[in-house]
Amino acid sequence: MINLYSIPQPDVSYGVWAVIGISLMLIICIYLGFISRKKSSSFETFLSGHQDIGPIITGLALGATWLSGWATLGMMGVTYTVGWAGMWFAGMWTIVGIMPCLFFTGAKMQKYAQKFGARTVPDALGIRFDSKVVQSLAALVMIFFMTLYAVGQFKAGATIWYAITGLPAIWCLLFAGIIVFIYMIVGGYTGTQFSLALQGALLGIACFILGISAILFVGGPSALNIFLANEDPKLLTLIRSDLPKVGNTQLFSSPVGVVATFFIFLTMATGFPHNVARFLGMRKLNKKDFALITLMVWLVAGPPIFLNAITGLVSRATFGPQILRIEPWKGDLAAPFLAMVAGGKPLTTLYATGVFAAALSTLSGMVMIMAGNITRDIIQLWNPKFSQRHLLRLTKIFIGIFLIIPFYWTFKKPPALLAVFMGYAAIGLGGIFIFCTAVSFYWKRATKVGAILCMIYGVLSTLIGGIFVTKQKIGMGTLEFIVLIGCGFFYFIGSLLSKPLPEEKLKKLFE
Repeated sequence: MINLYSIPQPDVSYGVWAVIGISLMLIICIYLGFISRKKSSSFETFLSGHQDIGPIITGLALGATWLSGWATLGMMGVTYTVGWAGMWFAGMWTIVGIMPCLFFTGAKMQKYAQKFGARTVPDALGIRFDSKVVQSLAALVMIFFMTLYAVGQFKAGATIWYAITGLPAIWCLLFAGIIVFIYMIVGGYTGTQFSLALQGALLGIACFILGISAILFVGGPSALNIFLANEDPKLLTLIRSDLPKVGNTQLFSSPVGVVATFFIFLTMATGFPHNVARFLGMRKLNKKDFALITLMVWLVAGPPIFLNAITGLVSRATFGPQILRIEPWKGDLAAPFLAMVAGGKPLTTLYATGVFAAALSTLSGMVMIMAGNITRDIIQLWNPKFSQRHLLRLTKIFIGIFLIIPFYWTFKKPPALLAVFMGYAAIGLGGIFIFCTAVSFYWKRATKVGAILCMIYGVLSTLIGGIFVTKQKIGMGTLEFIVLIGCGFFYFIGSLLSKPLPEEKLKKLFE
């Protein structure tokens, strides 16, 4: 390999192959949506199916919603930009985060769906706390943060399309958005879950092959570090002390930021609504099933994620800092450019399809949740006489609305570095719902007062703290601790100072 390679020029022939790969994936997703149509004929089954989905589909779907565009594109952008110090935020703690979601949250969410009829995550919280206010507030909080997170999915698709063709991404993304809308409104939760499983398998394979190809292309781990050292020895350090210890770079430049990344991944995986919602349609699992679902998640979110971070480092060794000068994409172009020079059309087609699969999987999971939050957790909750037929129609309308909002935002003002932008939503969602969801399933003393205070504080602290981070007053790692510790304080203090549910109701919930 010759260091430095020139940045690949857009090639229409690459775009043609990418369109073929992406189109095949989307056609299969539409087919899965249509064959699931009968299982989504009513409002209730549209939201969560029939609670009969097995461990393989659930595991692959969970892996897909966990990874998303930030993992299949944004991770590489982080390690490309800052070197080995980016590994803490770009992959080191990923599998550590998602496994507790299986161990502590999955079975409980499945129980609430099967035993109590929960159809959404806020629905489960409404049942747990016996509170309409908790249910509706949780729905609004989820919608706010997931809208931010959804922007990242569209940017991931736009980035890969620009890298390959150099053409405006609007037409490809508009087409993809329409396809997502079709298979979601036709197949509902079940169709979306099966599509997520397909996309999870695809993105896992794509990231794994790209990572192995990257290591071979650079000549192995030793050669990778030699190239990085020749460019800038700081790229080899595990903590970039030369970078500011405030703002976004604290995650790479300070022990506080490095430790914070562990808690970001732990809380976001266990508390993310679009992750735990994967269990709403799952059948009750035995020990063998549980081992199988764990294996599926590990295959998708284990080795491929670590290799993603390595891919970013190989890209930096290959292209140097050239990519950082390309606005507004910058480091997020690292992986697609490397795929083009390291693997040619076959690898680029596979990877482009994998990125779109990752972006669309998380996007569809989130949009389904947000639409259900409005119709189930707000409209139906406060107006139970509203007809099931009208609720189903409204849900499909809101699916379209929640696709348009992040689509418009992405093209109006896309975020600079994908993974960091989405980190704000991760901090807020994780800090709030690690307590309101995961802890509440095990702590009988938790009350609606504690949950409400936790949600209010989590939103306000993330918004206000985010302003201070962007103004370089505090670091992003510091913000994680401010949100997480504060949410925990208000959750526990609010619960201890208020009256819990009656013992009879608690017995039914915890038996």
